[in-house]
Amino acid sequence: MTTPTGRLAYGQAGTYDAIDDRSVIRALSNNRTGLVGATEVAAGAGLAVTVAGGWLGIADCGDRTNAVAGSATATVVDASPGPPTGTREDLIWVDVDPDEGTWAMSVIPASASAGRPGLAVGSITVPANATLASQMTIRAGEAMLDRRLWYAEFTETNVRTGQTWETVGNQAWVQATCEPGRLYRVRFTANSPMPLTSQYAPPGGRIGVGMRPLGAPDASSQLLRAGVIAWPIINAAQHSEIEAIFRHPPAAAPIARWFDGRVWIAGNGSFRASAVTAQGPGLVISVEDMGT
Repeated sequence: MTTPTGRLAYGQAGTYDAIDDRSVIRALSNNRTGLVGATEVAAGAGLAVTVAGGWLGIADCGDRTNAVAGSATATVVDASPGPPTGTREDLIWVDVDPDEGTWAMSVIPASASAGRPGLAVGSITVPANATLASQMTIRAGEAMLDRRLWYAEFTETNVRTGQTWETVGNQAWVQATCEPGRLYRVRFTANSPMPLTSQYAPPGGRIGVGMRPLGAPDASSQLLRAGVIAWPIINAAQHSEIEAIFRHPPAAAPIARWFDGRVWIAGNGSFRASAVTAQGPGLVISVEDMGT
């Protein structure tokens, strides 16, 4: 392979071009950025937040190269006090300076990370008027570098009557973190959704996938894609699945979301999302990182 400077050895005696190393890191990581392993993050005294030593990740340098950043020792940063009302989402962020070969850690609003070179090593939900880190919800950074798939399974046998995506209630969900510019495939499989009663003969069902901000209520989930379940008769289960592919905007900030899978009925009636429980999990939802 060649490198941006065209040199495969030292550019001058005793020196080398660091951009070549960063290009090699980008190539070997398939242009993936993120943490090698999950971080350990904890509230300290006052607004202090401690990131334990041993974290390691690959950061975007903003010049189409990537760099390795990490620390063997603990790093302490200060969180920001809470807003007057509502909540605020912040990130524990590592800024990189490839020219100087250094990094610096701080807490920034999640919105400020959009298009910003660097790496998130944790996140914080800050409630209104919070003045102590112990009052905040502090989450460790996920091991994202090798993450390709998020997966969860459920068997939900409640009798439901919901007629729309918004009102049926959650049945299956999985948490996934979306990175700027990457494609994701959300897939939801229901092995035995079954109508119990219906005003129609035959009844009709729906199956869909959607997403909502982490911690947001069920009803706020936005439908990505839905499909029809052609239930033939009452009390007859039928396998069904749906998938949606979307791209997280390249200029957007990284964001952790809940992805939802739901079954509902078209019109008055009742149903079970999982009617048969003897053939494995009734509901399976996954989010696959498909790259850029």
